[in-house]
Amino acid sequence: MTDFLVRRDDLRIHRTDDGEQTLASAAEGTVQFRVEGFGLTANNLTYAVFGDSYGYWRFFPAPEGWGRIPVWGFGAVSVSGVHGIVPGDRFYGYWPMSSFVTLRASPNRAGFVESSAARAPLPPVYNYYLRAVPEAGFEPGQDGASMIMRPLFTTAWLIADQLAANGWHGAEAAVLASASSKTAYATAWAIREHDDPPTLIGLTAAANVEFTEGLGVYDDVLTYDNIGALPADRGIVLIDMAGNADVRRQVHEVTHRVLRASIMVGATHWEGATFGVGDGLPGPRPELFFAPTVGQERAAALGPAAFAQRVGAAWLAFADRVPELIKIEHATGADALATAYTGFVEGKADPRKGLVFAL
Repeated sequence: MTDFLVRRDDLRIHRTDDGEQTLASAAEGTVQFRVEGFGLTANNLTYAVFGDSYGYWRFFPAPEGWGRIPVWGFGAVSVSGVHGIVPGDRFYGYWPMSSFVTLRASPNRAGFVESSAARAPLPPVYNYYLRAVPEAGFEPGQDGASMIMRPLFTTAWLIADQLAANGWHGAEAAVLASASSKTAYATAWAIREHDDPPTLIGLTAAANVEFTEGLGVYDDVLTYDNIGALPADRGIVLIDMAGNADVRRQVHEVTHRVLRASIMVGATHWEGATFGVGDGLPGPRPELFFAPTVGQERAAALGPAAFAQRVGAAWLAFADRVPELIKIEHATGADALATAYTGFVEGKADPRKGLVFAL
């Protein structure tokens, strides 16, 4: 059917290929899925930018020099060679930008684990697929919100959870770069759910100020050309979703005397993005927040069931707000996907929208 591919050495270049064909039957232990739909966010660009460094290109192999960017969404079983998984069953998880994909599935009570040898060395969180049922937090009518925001919210919840566990690093204010991004404002929301949270300051482009202020999760919003106005009389923690080395440097230079921690999360400013930490910035050394590792550690500490319950309950509370925050738009076909993808690459994506696609 259809595969959407991008050049690994130049993310601006993309093409559409004939992808995996529908199967009449599946080999034992495998399941073919029709990828029903997936969300496209700046988070997917982060996967591409750091595809080699963190193994994101390895989830769904592509022709030499090309990559299949992973996305989050729903897949419906087309044919199955696994007992207990039947055609029509729906699962939420990690998919390629494709019409069909065949996975090796090892069922469990929640859904299944992708158990192919190629996926074994990769972060386990991406290999878990959940049955799309209300008991797992997938309420009717919330598919769009789940495709766009659920993976971002999990990262946001983990950031807030870790910061709270560390006493906010002694900071009285948290600065979130790329404040209009979905992960950033989900993080701000999750921080506010804790007792005695720090003041929240958003950094964003001038064009996004009105939207960012309207989210209602930040106490103050500053533009990137006004970083000098950040407070220098109280402790600050930087949560960097932008990944832009210049923005990070400016924040460090302005606040280094009061900067308690510098946390690198995403790469919405993908062309200037770097997760390098040996850059000699004044103040504390920037540290990478890698959600899959933190999630594994937190699940081990709480127990998998308790961890899933906490995150699930928080997600359901946040999911009710998603329609107030963004307008979810659905589109079908490779041309629509290509247009939207180009918008993200060029930094022209509208933060007011949540985009869902099917090929």
